[in-house]
Amino acid sequence: MIVKMSQRSKQPKYMVCVRCMTFNHVNYIENAMDGFTIQETTFPFVCTIIDDASTDGEQEVIKKYLQAHFDLEDNSTVRNEENDNYVLTFAQHKTNKNCYFAVLCLKYNHYSIQKPRIPYIAEWHDAKYIALCEGDDYWTYPQKLQKQVDYMEEHDDSVMCTHAAYWSVEGEMKKWGCKYPEERDLTTDEVIRNGGLYLATCSLVFRRVLNDDKPEWRIRSDVGDYPLQILGSLRGALHFFPEIMSVYRFQVESSWTFHNKKTIDLAHTRTEIEWLELFDKETDFVYTKAVNYHLFPYYASLFRQREVSLKDYMHSAKLSHHLFTTKMFIDILYRYFFPGYWILAFVRKTLTKQ
Repeated sequence: MIVKMSQRSKQPKYMVCVRCMTFNHVNYIENAMDGFTIQETTFPFVCTIIDDASTDGEQEVIKKYLQAHFDLEDNSTVRNEENDNYVLTFAQHKTNKNCYFAVLCLKYNHYSIQKPRIPYIAEWHDAKYIALCEGDDYWTYPQKLQKQVDYMEEHDDSVMCTHAAYWSVEGEMKKWGCKYPEERDLTTDEVIRNGGLYLATCSLVFRRVLNDDKPEWRIRSDVGDYPLQILGSLRGALHFFPEIMSVYRFQVESSWTFHNKKTIDLAHTRTEIEWLELFDKETDFVYTKAVNYHLFPYYASLFRQREVSLKDYMHSAKLSHHLFTTKMFIDILYRYFFPGYWILAFVRKTLTKQ
């Protein structure tokens, strides 16, 4: 039930919809919003920021940022809504007139109850392109959006653009992931082999048509960015720029990478194997070698935790060309001769982080 809503104004035709999901990123969200507002474009773009009921004061930081940098008095543009699920503020930047923010502060955490958040921003999904940047990452290059959009406007076969990024690991900047020195298209084989951390999520801009392109293998995945990258490389050209235009914070507290590092997530491991094997089947096994290469560490993890048999593990090792490697023998040694090793190693690693 809507309890308060201003009259909806006529909005421009946005070229890009920036999608920013955030939760408990009070120390980082201002960097993300600064990265949005510094963008210099010849077209209007809207940044949809969804705060999933943060408990660390992040929503207050966002509200203060809006008050400081956005025109909240222009009745022809500003819009305020409130219902049982969220409080929405829509406004235009005071000086960057091509920049609009649509901020939704959710009233309860949706992720924990697996309730979708994307439907709340459906009205802005008619933009030609979608850009991604979560609340703990940020853009550093003012021409990032313009550069990526210009390329795809000039190349009809290109459905996704990415670029090099710095990875912030415990405050130190590292150049990880895709770091080719030259501009080029990336192959599907490369994307599969290198996994979800090959391309920084905050580097991605893609055509809107990919948003609704959901083959069964993409639906079954429990992560969004990795299958999206594979899909982009399948549906057309996935273009890479060597310039560093953003920062991806790795294993920040409350992020997926941080959670996955601290827990032995059997469910995720099995899901990764399931959807990639389905992908392999649905693409007529064209990328079998790359899929097997990527999946071997997942089978190794299940083997070390006694979730798969030695026979299945050896089969995976053979398919991925890891058969009779040093790592394979170490896995077998520790499983059968030092059964408590992996538990002790995990406990020791956890205690050293505290």
